[in-house]
Amino acid sequence: MPTWKKRMDAKAIIPTPNADVIYAQSYLDPKKDGPLVVVAPPGLIGMFTDFWQRALTDVGVGGPDKGQGGLYLLLPPDYDGAVPSGYNTYRSPPYNVFLFWRAPLQKGADGPDTKPAVANIEQTLVYPLRSGIPSEWKKMEFPDASGVPLDMMYPRNATFYDRLAKFVDYEPVASVDPYLRGMMASIGIVKGQPFKPDERHRQILEKAAKAAVNMAGALNISSEVIPGRLYYPGKRQWINRYPSVDDKFNSNSYFNVDVQSVFFMIAYSSAPYMNVNMPGLGARYPSTFKDADGNYLKGDKTYRLHLPPNVPAGLFWSITAYSPVDGRMIDAGQAFPSINSMTNLAQNSDGSYDLYFGPQLPQGKPETNGIKTVPNQRFVLSLRLYCATMPFYDQTWIPDDVISMQ
Repeated sequence: MPTWKKRMDAKAIIPTPNADVIYAQSYLDPKKDGPLVVVAPPGLIGMFTDFWQRALTDVGVGGPDKGQGGLYLLLPPDYDGAVPSGYNTYRSPPYNVFLFWRAPLQKGADGPDTKPAVANIEQTLVYPLRSGIPSEWKKMEFPDASGVPLDMMYPRNATFYDRLAKFVDYEPVASVDPYLRGMMASIGIVKGQPFKPDERHRQILEKAAKAAVNMAGALNISSEVIPGRLYYPGKRQWINRYPSVDDKFNSNSYFNVDVQSVFFMIAYSSAPYMNVNMPGLGARYPSTFKDADGNYLKGDKTYRLHLPPNVPAGLFWSITAYSPVDGRMIDAGQAFPSINSMTNLAQNSDGSYDLYFGPQLPQGKPETNGIKTVPNQRFVLSLRLYCATMPFYDQTWIPDDVISMQ
């Protein structure tokens, strides 16, 4: 299970990675191994999702083990054997399952301390249910993925459809609803049939893949076209990543295709914990593409963000600069284009923070309080509030807008 033991940095090409936790992730396939047991260590913020990007369950703080650690049993869709007791048991509609762990860092003398989180993750154990005898369990390996070239971005050309066809052919028919299967069939993707588009068909798919990304991108940066997206209408530019939807992207009586497409254009996964409206438990992710004047953030300008005292995060808070095009971290030479509350930040006398963003930080301002940007490249800021507390929900605490200093 690859683990980013020195934190995931800007060289990792993946949608909206978090540089302020220790990541570990793997891909499980009960089709090959049968039912799988996963021993989750305590204190995680994790999840299991299927390969249609649907959450099976949170693991850890937001999951059934309540952060105490626990036993999880993942069943393949066609399993018809006995289901033992004593596990948090989930049946995945497709065979393929994504295991995604986040382990919070601890504040050390010189900033975030990664060692306790790494040691905690390395308590994870995954083994087939049939291997019930400990002496038969294989020793888990946790290779360090930090600094390894990585591209986990989905294809934005016709090869997307080739991968989709391969996936559909591998998984059972019932893993996704007939309507979506009908949509895929209309372009030639049908389980059990070869997907061989001719030259004209492939040209159309090439244009379609690019158009889809552009459509989602236009929605993403246009706060006004998705109802309920602004956290503070008429007051601030900060937007909600889950506007008027639950974690499955349902809006009352309908499935919100716009919100889902925008979310997964720049995000890798979703789970209930990420959209729990419960003070002291859920995580909140207010983001902004614009400054206080309504202008889009540009990498060749310098900005200031004022955060009032007592940021309402029970666990920790951070702010990260991303590309609005694909959600990867801005790479301006900083390993971690992120500021977090575990760093020795400079505070104002009232406990508030002034944070800076630009190609060069203002003279005399501490580097700990700044993120470098790339000239002529747009960016978006995402504020993470883990275990957001009541002042966020009742809006007695509101972040200032980003102010242009030029």
